[in-house]
Amino acid sequence: MRSIYKNKLYLTLALVIGFALLFSGLVLPDGVAEAKELTAKKKAPIMLAAAKKDTKKKVTKRKKTTKKRATKKKAANIVDPTDPTSVLYLDTAGKLAGIGDPNVPASASVKAGLGWHPAALEATGLPKDRYGLIDWAAIVRKNMIKPRHSINPKDSEMPPMDLDIIIKAKGDYVNDVKYPHWIHTYWLKCEVCHATKGGAIFIPARGSNNMTMVGIVQGKWCGRCHGKVAFPLTDCQRCHTVPKKPLKK
Repeated sequence: MRSIYKNKLYLTLALVIGFALLFSGLVLPDGVAEAKELTAKKKAPIMLAAAKKDTKKKVTKRKKTTKKRATKKKAANIVDPTDPTSVLYLDTAGKLAGIGDPNVPASASVKAGLGWHPAALEATGLPKDRYGLIDWAAIVRKNMIKPRHSINPKDSEMPPMDLDIIIKAKGDYVNDVKYPHWIHTYWLKCEVCHATKGGAIFIPARGSNNMTMVGIVQGKWCGRCHGKVAFPLTDCQRCHTVPKKPLKK
């Protein structure tokens, strides 16, 4: 009786262990293993296609991100005058200096663009005047440049006219002006001043030009160029170089 009971116990334990191993996947009957293998083979193409699709999506997303970054980088290199944080409106320290408003100080870049002399020429070793501006007259006298007289090679060159005109200053304690035609006709033709469109800047006749400093500052006579493309009017001694003669008693 005891042996029968023991055998049943062993059989029960064997069945429990067998089922445990079966469901844990450690031991599989041939039929179950074949079924699982077949299912895996059927699922393999589907899983491979899904993996390829996922990879394709990732590659497309990566390309779009790269293209977006490139576009953003390219756009960043474009100077937008409507952008108040643009480099156009930053000073040399990178601080906002102006936003196109005439009531706001202009930036260093804007000043350089509007200046009489390009900032790029500052470090070229050219002669400077006492204001630090490039002295173009000194450059000419030192033969540092030799510009063409005309873009048309067939045009005949007219040499500068070496004629000085003494202009009497109205003040008793201000030196008279010596106007050198030579340096002016080196750059300009006679017609520029004496046959100007809209009326001559200077009438070529003695006593016909009642010049005043007020009018010059307002842009008449010498003020048509000086203070704009020529040295500033504040450099008085560049023009008033002839001492007045003693008054007769």
